[in-house]
Amino acid sequence: MKKIVLFVAAIFLLGANSFSQGGPPRGPGGGGGQQRPAGAGGAGGQQRPGGQEGQSQTGPNENKYRSLRDNLSKNEVNTQHPKKGIDPKTWMDRGKLFHDAYNVNVGFLRPGMPALEARLFFREPRQVLTSEDGTETFDYGTLKLYFENGALSTWEENQQSFNNPLAEATKAYQKAASLDVKGKNTKKINDAYRSISRDLESKLFNEYALSKYQEAYHTALQRVDVSKLLGFSDTTYYFFAGFMAHAQSTSDSSMWQQASENFERALALGYKESGESVGQIYHLLYEASINTGDSLKALKYAQTGFEMNPNYEFLMYDLINYYLARGENHKTLEYIEQAVAKDPKNANLLFAQGRVLDQLGEVEKSLVAYDAAIAADPTYFDPYYNKAVTYYNHAVKLMDEANDARTNAEFDLKKNAADDEFAKAIPLLEKALELRPDETSTLEVLRSLYFRLRLRSPEYEAKLNVINEKLGL
Repeated sequence: MKKIVLFVAAIFLLGANSFSQGGPPRGPGGGGGQQRPAGAGGAGGQQRPGGQEGQSQTGPNENKYRSLRDNLSKNEVNTQHPKKGIDPKTWMDRGKLFHDAYNVNVGFLRPGMPALEARLFFREPRQVLTSEDGTETFDYGTLKLYFENGALSTWEENQQSFNNPLAEATKAYQKAASLDVKGKNTKKINDAYRSISRDLESKLFNEYALSKYQEAYHTALQRVDVSKLLGFSDTTYYFFAGFMAHAQSTSDSSMWQQASENFERALALGYKESGESVGQIYHLLYEASINTGDSLKALKYAQTGFEMNPNYEFLMYDLINYYLARGENHKTLEYIEQAVAKDPKNANLLFAQGRVLDQLGEVEKSLVAYDAAIAADPTYFDPYYNKAVTYYNHAVKLMDEANDARTNAEFDLKKNAADDEFAKAIPLLEKALELRPDETSTLEVLRSLYFRLRLRSPEYEAKLNVINEKLGL
């Protein structure tokens, strides 16, 4: 994430600056404005699953669920039978029943499916909810379908008759494999694992689109486990598990550790990136390591990733942030200059460059960088404010020299020079105040400058009265 956190110390409180970052995609049902019902329908009666754990299911395919519950009840009896219970076919049948239970509704769904097709398959929904952004929700009771521009984007089963049916299907096929000592059913079982893997993949991305990161995290790990049953470790899904844990960490800080561990597993097993994402895993590991308190590991990942993938800009920002946080200005400037060379119109980078140069005592260069930041974005508060701070601090230094003067002439010379520097800060602070009218620190500094220089111009006296009134003085 392109974020620069500036750690600064000056006479004023200097604003930190951060690059904007896009959050993960939100599900269409989560916050698109007030929904209004466009249809009507009452809730159907509740039915218990036959012999299975789970919540009641009342939806568009209740008859299919009823049949599956009945068949699973019969199968449950067979698993306890002395002969049938050790027959691989009994457990393969069980696996298929659970897999079919998962697919009763979602097996038909696909992203981009037209709303008309959903209506033909599921019939009319109980309600159609339309949000202010035009997203439509088809509510079938326990099943909800979300449409954007008339095409299915995501779906959600609010209740399930079967508790985690894909996991139950996997366990049943594992049991069948353990009983199939001669390997007669190996191909069929492996084909079932592959089919479950495809469904887990679809389930994962649907959960991610709905911002159900915790569920998506467990789905990714389940996909990893199924891959192991097929004889390989799926590094991509270790990465996805880390990514979903990373997404969940904003609301559950314990997930940072899970993110780190899964990213590291992916790398250890040979995970390879491609295209524009090359370097991303190192950036994500940097963030996870920072948030688990391991700054040395964070630096290792940022450096390694940047050396391998110097074009992945996020790693450059990670290194900038790392050295900024520790006040290592020369290292910070090294990476900022590389970043500016790639993005010379980036006002945030130019401001950061100015701030670091100022801290290194390169005052003239810092002013040039602030001016470049202002030219790149005339509405950016921070470079106006910090450039004013630079003039203010220089003026304070000149006043200290004036107070040490041995003659009145030397004092007057230094004092007038200081007042000239104070005056340079005023238009910059006025512009900053224009951008943020209620910024108290700007108001107070301007008030002190107007008071100090009020004898230079009646204009300052009038502005001092305005600010005093605004501050209630």
